[in-house]
Amino acid sequence: MRLFKCNKCGLVFGTSFGVVLLVLFSWWAEADKLSLHKLTMEDGPIETISAVLFGVSSLCFFFASMRSDFLRDKQKFPRYFMIISWAVFMFIFMGEEISWGQRIFGIDTFESLAQINKQKEMNFHNIEFVDTFLGGKYRALSLMMFLTGLIFPLVAISQKGKRLFQELAFPVAPLCYWLIFVGAYFYAKYYYPIIGNDAAEVREFLMSI
Repeated sequence: MRLFKCNKCGLVFGTSFGVVLLVLFSWWAEADKLSLHKLTMEDGPIETISAVLFGVSSLCFFFASMRSDFLRDKQKFPRYFMIISWAVFMFIFMGEEISWGQRIFGIDTFESLAQINKQKEMNFHNIEFVDTFLGGKYRALSLMMFLTGLIFPLVAISQKGKRLFQELAFPVAPLCYWLIFVGAYFYAKYYYPIIGNDAAEVREFLMSI
């Protein structure tokens, strides 16, 4: 379990794990774009695993809210609401990743939705006005990755920051996994002009981990 705590051992493990993942996908994008594309295409293994991991995250937050007396204290309802919100948030990520099972169950996109969805799919993040509201293509996702993967973990190092997050019951990722978040951002930034949406799928996969 020490590997999953942000001590020296955990920091080495987490950073090394991030380096291995980024080197692997970078080499893959350079050496064999076609095979990478086959794995990152819609409903391919990468997208499916990402959706499953987001779903697991949702269940973990939900069970935490059910089992923890600290979170269910009626006098501290914001704590409970925070964890439930993350459970819902991760469930939405899962659904959006696979367009809410549209292709799995063979559901056609509603005509009214197809007209305003850039990919003609049953999801919300590709609706034109939603994308504009979020600040353009993937900007909100990029901001979230830096906040949850680097900024919040850095703030939580201090005693004041740690107490603040604990009081709010705000989940903070261990700092030792910062490179997975930050590296995923720069991977997509660099490779999107080269391999297109495949880079975005890799980024979402790394984030789901």
